[in-house]
Amino acid sequence: MTIKAIFFDFDDTLGYREMYAYDCYRRIIMENAPHLTDPFELEAVVQNCMLWDEKGNVDKTHVKDMLRKTHGIELPYEDLNKYWDQILWEHCVPYEDSERTLTELAKRYKLGLITNGPSDGQRNKLAHSGLSRFFNPEEIVVSGDYPFSKPDPRIFWAGCEKLGVKPEEAVYVGDIYGRDILGAHRAGMTPVWIWNWGNRKCATDILVIHHISELLDHF
Repeated sequence: MTIKAIFFDFDDTLGYREMYAYDCYRRIIMENAPHLTDPFELEAVVQNCMLWDEKGNVDKTHVKDMLRKTHGIELPYEDLNKYWDQILWEHCVPYEDSERTLTELAKRYKLGLITNGPSDGQRNKLAHSGLSRFFNPEEIVVSGDYPFSKPDPRIFWAGCEKLGVKPEEAVYVGDIYGRDILGAHRAGMTPVWIWNWGNRKCATDILVIHHISELLDHF
């Protein structure tokens, strides 16, 4: 069946999360550990935060606990997840080829966004990245607006309904296999796995790309 729409995850797909997560953790540490005057000691703490963060796939309470246990740094936030969502968007930047890729794809396909996270936070990230012009605000699907999230196929179906396409007429591009790829597959969409950190083995027969602009070679 002819592909009519391409949907995207945001973080680590269109948005360069590795960059803005680093800046956010550095901000948090500098706000709460002014005693770290040695730049190497400061950097070691920030880099540990990035390791504990696991690309955003763990509760921020784990990072908070590890900071206390490993470095003796007590963060004052009752809920680090909430503070994180409040400030992360301020640091958001896109991948350098995201705008060009969306510009070209928009000439041939409907474009949609299906992403997990708080509604305001994800929408603010999209706006701050400069990519919001590619998506109709009323058609953006954020899990914070629904009682379910990826990989639940219902959130993918919600995106298809908003764009007026059938799941089999849609592609979904995301970076987390168990959330994005499995969810899109269950929903009946064509999944594309973007893995931005070198090669990763995959035993399923799907398209794997390493840069968002590689989509232009296939669609």
